[in-house]
Amino acid sequence: MKPVFIDEADIVVESGSGGGGSVHFHRARFLPKGGPDGGDGGRGGDVVVYARENLADLSNYLHKKSFKAEAGAPGGANKQHGKDGADLRLAVPVGTQVFEAETMELLADLDTPGAEVTVAVGGKGGKGNVHYKNPVRQAPRIAQKGLPGKRIHLRLIYKVLADVGVIGLPNAGKSLFLSRISSAKPKVAAYPYTTITPQLGVYMPSETDTPLTFVEIPGVASGKENRFLKHGERVKVLLILLELSEEKSLKVLLDELRIVLSTVEAYGGNLAEKRKILGLNKVDLLGTRDDLPSLQEELERETGLKPFSLSARTGEGLEVLLKVIVGFCRLKES
Repeated sequence: MKPVFIDEADIVVESGSGGGGSVHFHRARFLPKGGPDGGDGGRGGDVVVYARENLADLSNYLHKKSFKAEAGAPGGANKQHGKDGADLRLAVPVGTQVFEAETMELLADLDTPGAEVTVAVGGKGGKGNVHYKNPVRQAPRIAQKGLPGKRIHLRLIYKVLADVGVIGLPNAGKSLFLSRISSAKPKVAAYPYTTITPQLGVYMPSETDTPLTFVEIPGVASGKENRFLKHGERVKVLLILLELSEEKSLKVLLDELRIVLSTVEAYGGNLAEKRKILGLNKVDLLGTRDDLPSLQEELERETGLKPFSLSARTGEGLEVLLKVIVGFCRLKES
């Protein structure tokens, strides 16, 4: 069975209830009428969601959907305080957003390792009868119950942290491009929709430069859900790849580009405002390149995007394109 990439999960969490206070009276051999000494109950455990590195997705929450923290222990004799319940800590990948599911209120964006949010605070422990003694009531037989824990329905949405998002129609050569510039090993095949989940690759511009993370987003298709576009929300630059061929006219390429751009626009969010770079892939398959310069000029005139021709298979044009991408990313950082 193929591994499933889980980037969204709905779970229900509940913090621990507080322990009840104790009703107890001190007893000693020479003190038959000892006073109240019932201790307080312990606090219930909190529920904490935290970002941990080396988690690939939210598959830990694919089958188990309900989680509960430990309850506080009841109070004891001799003013003994009940033990606090242990907190429940739920690990998620770095880049996970935590929402209250019913209202979709954003509770936290866990975009750095170790970032955490307490989503449900444990119930407070009840007071023991030692607190209820007064001049009128010398032997109180009452204690406070612990407060219940909080139950909340969460939606977890994982959005990959990357610098560059690689998008395009199916079979544009995105996987081959990623495997060429990084050590990533995405599945590469001649048929459309080879890639069914986002793929990450790290490109090293030089030994001294900061590496860039690329995310290949599965093939964009008009009329489809394109839910994986969420993984482009955090990138600095979108690289749009189009497939060149002898049979494709300027009109066909423009139509393909418009499909990609309209799909990005329809997705919403901040995706449409991302800086975009246009790559014309598979230049090595052209029998003649006489018409390529005029084709690039027409594309730039029609779209405002400067096209870069390349071949992910042979490496032709990659150096120039990658320099432009690195420059755009550094510009966003500054």
